[in-house]
Amino acid sequence: MGNSENFFIKTRDFGEIEVLNENIINFPKGIYAFEDVKSFVLISPLGENKFPMWLQSAQGANPCFIVYDPFEVFGGYDPLIDDEARAEISFENGDELAYLAIAVIPEDYKKTTINLKSPIVVNKTKLKAVQVILDQDYPIRFPVFEKGDG
Repeated sequence: MGNSENFFIKTRDFGEIEVLNENIINFPKGIYAFEDVKSFVLISPLGENKFPMWLQSAQGANPCFIVYDPFEVFGGYDPLIDDEARAEISFENGDELAYLAIAVIPEDYKKTTINLKSPIVVNKTKLKAVQVILDQDYPIRFPVFEKGDG
């Protein structure tokens, strides 16, 4: 790979921004309902590694998803990823994984929910990602701002 060319992408919420080739995350199967979009970039408007982040298509302004770290929102989150998903992102022992939960943000942002049932699993070592549907019984709409554990 080693190609660290910069290029510009049109974003949904931030106009045109410059990204490094080496920050592109490849989704071999796309994201559900957007299977033809294979390249995304994570944008951190609140600062490095601060959530929420924007998962922005590198191929056009849409799709763009607002994502949260499910572990920060839901205490005890423990997704079990099957071998097929691991193969999809070329996972090997020692690779660093990250999980992203797609948010649904209504007019009243305090009612924001995240999808814990279908997280995006990112192999940060290889910059490959896949969206999975967990066999575990996690909610599709888990409230981000409700009082309670987490």
